[in-house]
Amino acid sequence: MGKTTQLIASPLMTDLYQITMAYAEWKGKRSDNTCVFEAFFRKEPFKGRYAVFAGLDEVISFLENFKITEEHINYLQSQLSYMEKDFFIWL
Repeated sequence: MGKTTQLIASPLMTDLYQITMAYAEWKGKRSDNTCVFEAFFRKEPFKGRYAVFAGLDEVISFLENFKITEEHINYLQSQLSYMEKDFFIWL
């Protein structure tokens, strides 16, 4: 059997939309409210009638170990300089 490789997940494995929405919630003084994001697909692949979800353990591990580091914040701040500095302090 081959080796199992562990996915090294980062909070930066997202898109600008998610970060922009977090900023909008912070800016709207709703940063303490619970917020939910979903992952989904629109159609079963290959014209099928069902899909199999594989990798749930990786998703759970990612969520359990989710942490935004100072390095992440510094990178985001360098790329999103139009966002207020206080947002990055909040993060």
